[in-house]
Amino acid sequence: MAFTILLPLAMLTGCSPSIPEATLSGNVTLNGKPYSDSAVMLIDLNSGQAGGTDIQPDGSFAIADPLPLGTYNVYLAPKALSEAEAASAAPITIDTSVPDKYWSEHSTDITVTIEEGENTATIELKS
Repeated sequence: MAFTILLPLAMLTGCSPSIPEATLSGNVTLNGKPYSDSAVMLIDLNSGQAGGTDIQPDGSFAIADPLPLGTYNVYLAPKALSEAEAASAAPITIDTSVPDKYWSEHSTDITVTIEEGENTATIELKS
């Protein structure tokens, strides 16, 4: 009898609908030229979902973890530190050639909409 009660309960609690997710890759430019001196970050200010990755030397990026669908604010952050850099306790600096508005999720004017499938975006920074 216990089995007949637990089976429906397990079926109700064990299944939850999955949230659609998608990938994002692309390029970052500053005044039309590839930019790579930071990480590109995304945050959906409504849901709090976020992702980010370092920008490669050629200006390209690919966020490894899929993101839930939605509209994200795009901003910059310092690149991830290596273990040696982290151990040196040197101060983190940002590239002052990039306008301040791009260093904050609240002041950036760049957004990207993540839709089902593979998404690509060119993030155009202007000074």
